[in-house]
Amino acid sequence: MATYKYAAVNEAPVYKSISDNKGKTIVNRILMGTYVFILGEEGDWYKVSPFGTPGYMRKSDLGDSMGLKIFFLDVGQGDGMLLEVGPYKILIDAGPNNNMFGYLTKWQYAYLFKKNKQVHIDYLIVSHFDLDHYKGFIKVLAHQGFTFGIICHPGILKHADKENPFNTGLGNVVTNNGEAMLTKLYDNLMTISTPFAFNRDISNFLEALQKARAEGRVQQAKRFEAGNSILKKVIDGTNFSIEVLGPVTGKAGNRRSVPYFGDDGKTINGNSLVLKVSYGSRTFLLGGDLNSAAEKYLMKKYAGSNPFEVDVAKSCHHGSSDFTEEFMSLVNPYATVISSGDNESHAHPRADAIGCAGRYSKSKRPLVYSTELARSVNLRSREILFGMINLRCNGKDIYISQMKEAKKNTDLWDSYEVK
Repeated sequence: MATYKYAAVNEAPVYKSISDNKGKTIVNRILMGTYVFILGEEGDWYKVSPFGTPGYMRKSDLGDSMGLKIFFLDVGQGDGMLLEVGPYKILIDAGPNNNMFGYLTKWQYAYLFKKNKQVHIDYLIVSHFDLDHYKGFIKVLAHQGFTFGIICHPGILKHADKENPFNTGLGNVVTNNGEAMLTKLYDNLMTISTPFAFNRDISNFLEALQKARAEGRVQQAKRFEAGNSILKKVIDGTNFSIEVLGPVTGKAGNRRSVPYFGDDGKTINGNSLVLKVSYGSRTFLLGGDLNSAAEKYLMKKYAGSNPFEVDVAKSCHHGSSDFTEEFMSLVNPYATVISSGDNESHAHPRADAIGCAGRYSKSKRPLVYSTELARSVNLRSREILFGMINLRCNGKDIYISQMKEAKKNTDLWDSYEVK
Protein backbone atom coordinates (compact mmCIF):
# COMPACT_ATOMS: atom_id res chain seq x y z
CA MET A 1 0.00 0.00 0.00
CA ALA A 2 1.22 3.49 -0.86
CA THR A 3 2.22 5.56 2.15
CA TYR A 4 0.38 8.61 0.85
CA LYS A 5 -2.54 9.68 -1.32
CA TYR A 6 -4.27 12.93 -2.30
CA ALA A 7 -7.75 14.29 -1.67
CA ALA A 8 -9.81 13.44 -4.77
CA VAL A 9 -12.77 15.69 -3.90
CA ASN A 10 -12.84 19.27 -2.72
CA GLU A 11 -13.27 19.99 0.98
CA ALA A 12 -12.94 16.27 1.68
CA PRO A 13 -13.96 15.58 5.30
CA VAL A 14 -11.60 14.11 7.88
CA TYR A 15 -13.38 12.38 10.76
CA LYS A 16 -12.19 11.96 14.31
CA SER A 17 -13.31 8.31 14.43
CA ILE A 18 -15.46 5.71 12.67
CA SER A 19 -18.24 3.51 14.00
CA ASP A 20 -20.39 1.02 12.07
CA ASN A 21 -18.58 2.10 8.89
CA LYS A 22 -19.66 5.70 9.43
CA GLY A 23 -17.54 8.72 10.19
CA LYS A 24 -18.02 10.42 13.55
CA THR A 25 -17.27 14.11 14.13
CA ILE A 26 -15.59 16.03 11.29
CA VAL A 27 -12.28 17.48 12.50
CA ASN A 28 -11.00 18.94 9.22
CA ARG A 29 -11.89 19.56 5.59
CA ILE A 30 -9.09 19.50 3.04
CA LEU A 31 -8.91 20.79 -0.52
CA MET A 32 -8.70 18.59 -3.58
CA GLY A 33 -5.09 17.59 -4.26
CA THR A 34 -3.95 17.90 -0.65
CA TYR A 35 -1.27 15.41 0.37
CA VAL A 36 -2.48 12.85 2.92
CA PHE A 37 -0.19 10.42 4.77
CA ILE A 38 -1.75 6.96 5.13
CA LEU A 39 -1.35 5.35 8.56
CA GLY A 40 -3.51 2.28 7.92
CA GLU A 41 -6.86 1.08 6.60
CA GLU A 42 -10.09 -0.22 8.08
CA GLY A 43 -12.70 -1.47 5.60
CA ASP A 44 -13.89 1.46 3.46
CA TRP A 45 -11.69 3.88 5.39
CA TYR A 46 -8.09 5.01 5.60
CA LYS A 47 -6.56 6.18 8.83
CA VAL A 48 -4.76 9.33 7.77
CA SER A 49 -2.57 12.15 8.99
CA PRO A 50 -3.11 15.33 6.97
CA PHE A 51 -1.03 18.15 8.50
CA GLY A 52 -0.10 15.88 11.40
CA THR A 53 -3.66 15.52 12.77
CA PRO A 54 -4.75 11.84 12.71
CA GLY A 55 -8.24 10.98 11.54
CA TYR A 56 -10.22 8.89 9.08
CA MET A 57 -11.16 9.47 5.45
CA ARG A 58 -13.30 7.50 3.04
CA LYS A 59 -11.22 5.59 0.51
CA SER A 60 -13.44 7.00 -2.24
CA ASP A 61 -12.38 10.54 -1.23
CA LEU A 62 -8.70 9.79 -1.91
CA GLY A 63 -6.74 9.16 -5.10
CA ASP A 64 -3.22 8.77 -6.47
CA SER A 65 -2.89 12.04 -8.42
CA MET A 66 -2.28 15.46 -6.91
CA GLY A 67 -3.55 17.28 -9.99
CA LEU A 68 -2.74 20.94 -10.58
CA LYS A 69 -2.51 23.50 -7.80
CA ILE A 70 -2.24 27.24 -8.42
CA PHE A 71 -1.66 29.48 -5.40
CA PHE A 72 -2.37 33.17 -6.13
CA LEU A 73 -0.48 34.76 -3.27
CA ASP A 74 -1.33 38.11 -1.71
CA VAL A 75 1.92 39.99 -2.28
CA GLY A 76 0.37 43.43 -1.94
CA GLN A 77 0.50 45.56 -5.08
CA GLY A 78 1.92 42.99 -7.47
CA ASP A 79 1.69 39.44 -8.77
CA GLY A 80 2.96 36.23 -7.21
CA MET A 81 1.95 32.68 -8.10
CA LEU A 82 3.10 29.16 -7.26
CA LEU A 83 2.11 26.23 -9.50
CA GLU A 84 2.55 22.63 -8.44
CA VAL A 85 1.78 19.76 -10.79
CA GLY A 86 3.24 16.26 -10.55
CA PRO A 87 6.92 16.66 -9.68
CA TYR A 88 7.13 20.26 -10.93
CA LYS A 89 7.28 23.46 -8.89
CA ILE A 90 6.83 26.66 -10.90
CA LEU A 91 7.01 30.25 -9.63
CA ILE A 92 5.45 32.99 -11.74
CA ASP A 93 6.34 36.44 -10.38
CA ALA A 94 7.02 37.19 -6.71
CA GLY A 95 5.71 40.68 -5.96
CA PRO A 96 7.64 43.70 -4.70
CA ASN A 97 8.39 42.47 -1.17
CA ASN A 98 9.23 39.38 0.90
CA ASN A 99 5.72 37.89 1.05
CA MET A 100 6.56 35.16 -1.46
CA PHE A 101 9.83 34.34 0.31
CA GLY A 102 8.08 34.14 3.68
CA TYR A 103 5.31 31.95 2.30
CA LEU A 104 7.73 29.49 0.69
CA THR A 105 10.14 29.25 3.63
CA LYS A 106 7.82 29.58 6.63
CA TRP A 107 4.77 27.74 5.33
CA GLN A 108 4.70 25.88 2.01
CA TYR A 109 8.11 24.20 2.22
CA ALA A 110 8.93 24.75 5.89
CA TYR A 111 8.80 20.99 6.51
CA LEU A 112 11.65 20.48 4.02
CA PHE A 113 13.77 23.33 5.34
CA LYS A 114 13.39 21.94 8.88
CA LYS A 115 15.00 18.74 7.56
CA ASN A 116 17.80 20.79 5.95
CA LYS A 117 16.63 19.77 2.48
CA GLN A 118 16.83 22.01 -0.55
CA VAL A 119 13.72 22.91 -2.54
CA HIS A 120 14.05 22.77 -6.33
CA ILE A 121 12.08 25.30 -8.35
CA ASP A 122 11.90 23.85 -11.86
CA TYR A 123 10.83 27.09 -13.55
CA LEU A 124 11.18 30.61 -12.18
CA ILE A 125 9.18 32.83 -14.53
CA VAL A 126 9.43 36.62 -14.58
CA SER A 127 6.47 37.95 -16.57
CA HIS A 128 8.30 41.27 -16.99
CA PHE A 129 10.80 43.40 -15.14
CA ASP A 130 8.58 45.77 -13.16
CA LEU A 131 9.36 45.84 -9.43
CA ASP A 132 5.97 44.53 -8.37
CA HIS A 133 6.60 41.34 -10.34
CA TYR A 134 10.27 40.47 -9.84
CA LYS A 135 11.79 42.19 -6.79
CA GLY A 136 10.52 39.46 -4.46
CA PHE A 137 12.63 36.95 -6.40
CA ILE A 138 15.89 38.54 -5.22
CA LYS A 139 15.67 37.08 -1.72
CA VAL A 140 14.42 33.73 -3.08
CA LEU A 141 17.39 33.52 -5.45
CA ALA A 142 19.82 34.40 -2.67
CA HIS A 143 18.57 31.70 -0.28
CA GLN A 144 20.86 28.66 -0.14
CA GLY A 145 17.86 26.39 0.37
CA PHE A 146 16.59 26.88 -3.18
CA THR A 147 17.87 25.46 -6.45
CA PHE A 148 16.50 26.42 -9.85
CA GLY A 149 16.04 24.88 -13.27
CA ILE A 150 15.21 27.47 -15.93
CA ILE A 151 14.78 31.21 -15.36
CA CYS A 152 12.20 32.33 -17.96
CA HIS A 153 11.79 35.99 -18.95
CA PRO A 154 10.79 38.23 -21.91
CA GLY A 155 14.24 39.83 -22.28
CA ILE A 156 13.48 43.53 -21.68
CA LEU A 157 15.55 45.22 -18.95
CA LYS A 158 15.58 48.76 -17.58
CA HIS A 159 18.84 50.69 -17.96
CA ALA A 160 20.19 53.32 -15.62
CA ASP A 161 19.34 56.93 -16.46
CA LYS A 162 22.94 58.07 -16.12
CA GLU A 163 25.11 57.67 -19.23
CA ASN A 164 22.40 55.68 -21.02
CA PRO A 165 23.63 55.29 -24.65
CA PHE A 166 20.15 54.42 -26.01
CA ASN A 167 17.27 56.58 -27.17
CA THR A 168 14.93 55.06 -24.52
CA GLY A 169 15.40 53.58 -21.06
CA LEU A 170 14.88 50.10 -22.48
CA GLY A 171 17.24 50.25 -25.46
CA ASN A 172 17.17 51.65 -28.96
CA VAL A 173 13.85 52.09 -30.72
CA VAL A 174 13.72 52.18 -34.52
CA THR A 175 10.91 52.55 -37.03
CA ASN A 176 10.35 49.45 -39.13
CA ASN A 177 7.57 49.36 -41.73
CA GLY A 178 5.84 52.20 -39.93
CA GLU A 179 6.03 50.53 -36.49
CA ALA A 180 8.18 51.63 -33.57
CA MET A 181 10.22 48.60 -32.50
CA LEU A 182 12.48 48.04 -29.48
CA THR A 183 15.62 46.27 -30.65
CA LYS A 184 17.42 45.56 -27.35
CA LEU A 185 16.45 42.09 -26.07
CA TYR A 186 18.57 40.10 -23.61
CA ASP A 187 18.67 36.31 -23.81
CA ASN A 188 20.87 34.67 -21.17
CA LEU A 189 20.74 36.89 -18.08
CA MET A 190 23.54 34.94 -16.40
CA THR A 191 26.15 35.94 -18.97
CA ILE A 192 25.32 39.62 -19.50
CA SER A 193 28.43 41.74 -19.94
CA THR A 194 27.83 45.34 -21.02
CA PRO A 195 29.71 48.64 -20.68
CA PHE A 196 26.53 50.40 -19.47
CA ALA A 197 24.59 50.08 -16.26
CA PHE A 198 21.12 48.79 -15.48
CA ASN A 199 18.95 50.45 -12.88
CA ARG A 200 19.59 49.55 -9.25
CA ASP A 201 16.91 46.89 -8.77
CA ILE A 202 17.67 45.14 -12.07
CA SER A 203 21.35 45.11 -11.02
CA ASN A 204 20.42 43.56 -7.66
CA PHE A 205 18.36 40.86 -9.39
CA LEU A 206 21.18 40.05 -11.83
CA GLU A 207 23.73 39.91 -9.00
CA ALA A 208 21.55 37.46 -7.04
CA LEU A 209 21.06 35.35 -10.17
CA GLN A 210 24.73 35.27 -11.04
CA LYS A 211 25.70 34.45 -7.46
CA ALA A 212 23.23 31.54 -7.45
CA ARG A 213 24.75 30.38 -10.72
CA ALA A 214 28.29 30.56 -9.25
CA GLU A 215 27.04 28.40 -6.36
CA GLY A 216 25.68 25.83 -8.82
CA ARG A 217 22.04 26.47 -7.89
CA VAL A 218 20.76 27.68 -11.29
CA GLN A 219 20.85 25.66 -14.50
CA GLN A 220 20.00 28.27 -17.14
CA ALA A 221 18.22 31.54 -17.96
CA LYS A 222 16.34 31.94 -21.22
CA ARG A 223 14.25 34.51 -23.05
CA PHE A 224 10.83 33.28 -24.23
CA GLU A 225 8.46 34.68 -26.86
CA ALA A 226 5.23 33.82 -28.64
CA GLY A 227 5.35 30.34 -30.16
CA ASN A 228 7.64 28.92 -27.48
CA SER A 229 6.64 26.18 -25.07
CA ILE A 230 8.00 26.36 -21.52
CA LEU A 231 6.81 22.91 -20.49
CA LYS A 232 4.83 20.15 -22.18
CA LYS A 233 4.44 16.82 -20.38
CA VAL A 234 2.02 14.01 -19.66
CA ILE A 235 1.69 13.96 -15.87
CA ASP A 236 -0.14 11.07 -14.20
CA GLY A 237 -1.84 10.33 -17.51
CA THR A 238 -3.00 13.95 -18.02
CA ASN A 239 -1.59 16.43 -20.56
CA PHE A 240 0.01 19.54 -19.05
CA SER A 241 1.54 22.47 -20.89
CA ILE A 242 2.64 26.08 -20.55
CA GLU A 243 2.54 27.80 -23.93
CA VAL A 244 3.77 31.35 -24.60
CA LEU A 245 1.32 33.59 -26.51
CA GLY A 246 3.24 36.84 -26.06
CA PRO A 247 5.27 38.89 -26.54
CA VAL A 248 5.07 38.61 -30.32
CA THR A 249 8.47 39.45 -31.77
CA GLY A 250 9.52 40.55 -35.22
CA LYS A 251 12.69 41.76 -36.91
CA ALA A 252 14.00 45.26 -37.38
CA GLY A 253 16.87 44.85 -39.78
CA ASN A 254 18.59 41.71 -38.52
CA ARG A 255 17.69 42.25 -34.87
CA ARG A 256 14.93 40.50 -32.93
CA SER A 257 12.53 43.18 -31.74
CA VAL A 258 9.24 43.84 -29.96
CA PRO A 259 6.72 46.67 -30.41
CA TYR A 260 7.34 49.94 -28.58
CA PHE A 261 4.05 51.28 -27.23
CA GLY A 262 4.89 54.97 -26.92
CA ASP A 263 6.71 55.00 -23.58
CA ASP A 264 8.90 52.69 -21.51
CA GLY A 265 6.24 51.77 -18.96
CA LYS A 266 3.59 50.73 -21.46
CA THR A 267 6.23 48.87 -23.47
CA ILE A 268 7.64 46.74 -20.66
CA ASN A 269 4.09 45.98 -19.45
CA GLY A 270 2.71 45.33 -22.92
CA ASN A 271 5.50 42.88 -23.73
CA SER A 272 4.87 40.74 -20.64
CA LEU A 273 5.05 36.99 -21.02
CA VAL A 274 1.50 35.88 -21.80
CA LEU A 275 1.14 32.26 -20.66
CA LYS A 276 -1.59 29.77 -21.46
CA VAL A 277 -1.58 26.89 -19.01
CA SER A 278 -3.47 23.73 -19.98
CA TYR A 279 -4.19 20.74 -17.77
CA GLY A 280 -6.40 18.02 -19.22
CA SER A 281 -9.41 19.79 -20.72
CA ARG A 282 -9.07 22.96 -18.59
CA THR A 283 -7.18 26.15 -19.42
CA PHE A 284 -5.77 29.20 -17.63
CA LEU A 285 -4.44 32.55 -18.92
CA LEU A 286 -1.72 34.51 -17.10
CA GLY A 287 -1.22 37.81 -18.91
CA GLY A 288 1.20 39.79 -16.77
CA ASP A 289 0.53 43.51 -17.16
CA LEU A 290 -0.96 43.64 -20.64
CA ASN A 291 -2.49 47.01 -21.55
CA SER A 292 -4.85 48.26 -24.27
CA ALA A 293 -2.12 48.89 -26.84
CA ALA A 294 -0.64 45.43 -26.32
CA GLU A 295 -4.03 43.72 -26.45
CA LYS A 296 -4.79 45.41 -29.78
CA TYR A 297 -1.39 44.35 -31.10
CA LEU A 298 -1.90 40.74 -30.01
CA MET A 299 -5.41 40.60 -31.49
CA LYS A 300 -4.01 41.88 -34.78
CA LYS A 301 -1.21 39.32 -34.80
CA TYR A 302 -3.59 36.45 -33.94
CA ALA A 303 -6.33 37.64 -36.30
CA GLY A 304 -8.48 34.72 -37.46
CA SER A 305 -7.78 32.64 -34.35
CA ASN A 306 -8.44 32.94 -30.63
CA PRO A 307 -5.89 31.20 -28.40
CA PHE A 308 -6.88 33.46 -25.49
CA GLU A 309 -10.18 31.85 -24.42
CA VAL A 310 -9.76 29.98 -21.13
CA ASP A 311 -11.62 28.76 -18.08
CA VAL A 312 -9.76 30.95 -15.55
CA ALA A 313 -7.86 34.19 -16.17
CA LYS A 314 -5.57 36.24 -13.99
CA SER A 315 -6.67 39.82 -14.53
CA CYS A 316 -4.04 41.77 -16.45
CA HIS A 317 -2.29 44.62 -14.64
CA HIS A 318 -3.99 44.12 -11.26
CA GLY A 319 -7.41 45.22 -12.48
CA SER A 320 -6.28 48.42 -14.21
CA SER A 321 -8.68 50.38 -16.45
CA ASP A 322 -6.16 50.10 -19.29
CA PHE A 323 -7.82 47.19 -21.14
CA THR A 324 -10.06 46.58 -24.13
CA GLU A 325 -13.51 45.02 -23.99
CA GLU A 326 -12.67 43.16 -27.21
CA PHE A 327 -9.78 41.31 -25.61
CA MET A 328 -11.77 40.49 -22.48
CA SER A 329 -14.54 39.07 -24.64
CA LEU A 330 -11.98 36.83 -26.34
CA VAL A 331 -10.65 35.56 -22.99
CA ASN A 332 -14.24 34.84 -21.88
CA PRO A 333 -13.43 32.94 -18.66
CA TYR A 334 -15.68 31.42 -16.04
CA ALA A 335 -13.55 32.97 -13.29
CA THR A 336 -11.09 35.86 -12.93
CA VAL A 337 -8.45 36.37 -10.23
CA ILE A 338 -7.27 39.93 -9.52
CA SER A 339 -3.94 40.39 -7.74
CA SER A 340 -3.63 43.84 -6.18
CA GLY A 341 -2.76 45.69 -2.97
CA ASP A 342 -3.42 48.78 -0.88
CA ASN A 343 -1.52 51.18 -3.12
CA GLU A 344 -3.75 54.23 -3.32
CA SER A 345 -1.82 55.85 -6.17
CA HIS A 346 -2.99 53.00 -8.42
CA ALA A 347 -6.40 52.32 -6.81
CA HIS A 348 -6.44 48.81 -8.24
CA PRO A 349 -8.69 47.05 -8.96
CA ARG A 350 -10.74 49.65 -10.84
CA ALA A 351 -14.51 49.43 -10.87
CA ASP A 352 -14.75 49.00 -14.65
CA ALA A 353 -12.23 46.12 -14.59
CA ILE A 354 -14.24 44.30 -11.93
CA GLY A 355 -17.49 44.93 -13.80
CA CYS A 356 -16.14 43.78 -17.15
CA ALA A 357 -14.61 40.67 -15.56
CA GLY A 358 -18.15 39.67 -14.72
CA ARG A 359 -19.75 40.86 -17.94
CA TYR A 360 -17.29 39.18 -20.31
CA SER A 361 -17.63 35.70 -18.86
CA LYS A 362 -19.12 32.51 -20.22
CA SER A 363 -20.61 31.68 -16.82
CA LYS A 364 -24.16 32.45 -15.71
CA ARG A 365 -22.67 33.26 -12.29
CA PRO A 366 -19.18 34.65 -13.00
CA LEU A 367 -16.56 34.34 -10.26
CA VAL A 368 -14.29 37.32 -9.56
CA TYR A 369 -11.61 36.85 -6.89
CA SER A 370 -9.25 39.38 -5.35
CA THR A 371 -6.09 38.70 -3.34
CA GLU A 372 -6.73 42.05 -1.65
CA LEU A 373 -10.19 40.96 -0.51
CA ALA A 374 -8.80 37.62 0.67
CA ARG A 375 -6.69 39.58 3.16
CA SER A 376 -7.93 40.39 6.66
CA VAL A 377 -6.73 42.29 9.72
CA ASN A 378 -6.53 41.15 13.33
CA LEU A 379 -8.51 43.91 15.00
CA ARG A 380 -6.70 43.46 18.32
CA SER A 381 -3.10 43.40 17.12
CA ARG A 382 -3.72 45.29 13.83
CA GLU A 383 -1.60 42.61 12.16
CA ILE A 384 -2.27 42.15 8.46
CA LEU A 385 -3.21 38.55 7.66
CA PHE A 386 -2.23 38.17 4.02
CA GLY A 387 -4.62 36.12 1.93
CA MET A 388 -4.41 33.66 -0.93
CA ILE A 389 -6.64 32.39 -3.72
CA ASN A 390 -6.29 28.61 -3.91
CA LEU A 391 -7.08 26.85 -7.21
CA ARG A 392 -7.25 23.07 -7.62
CA CYS A 393 -7.83 21.16 -10.86
CA ASN A 394 -7.90 17.43 -11.66
CA GLY A 395 -7.93 17.97 -15.42
CA LYS A 396 -11.74 18.04 -15.58
CA ASP A 397 -12.98 19.89 -12.50
CA ILE A 398 -11.75 23.22 -11.12
CA TYR A 399 -12.37 24.52 -7.62
CA ILE A 400 -11.27 27.91 -6.30
CA SER A 401 -11.19 28.45 -2.56
CA GLN A 402 -10.20 31.04 0.00
CA MET A 403 -10.16 30.85 3.77
CA LYS A 404 -13.05 32.41 5.63
CA GLU A 405 -12.13 35.32 7.87
CA ALA A 406 -14.22 33.89 10.72
CA LYS A 407 -13.47 30.18 10.96
CA LYS A 408 -16.18 28.14 12.66
CA ASN A 409 -14.98 24.73 13.83
CA THR A 410 -13.95 22.86 10.66
CA ASP A 411 -15.75 25.18 8.24
CA LEU A 412 -12.56 26.88 6.98
CA TRP A 413 -13.10 27.29 3.26
CA ASP A 414 -15.26 29.37 0.96
CA SER A 415 -15.15 27.22 -2.21
CA TYR A 416 -16.75 27.42 -5.63
CA GLU A 417 -16.68 25.08 -8.57
CA VAL A 418 -15.66 26.82 -11.80
CA LYS A 419 -18.43 26.19 -14.32
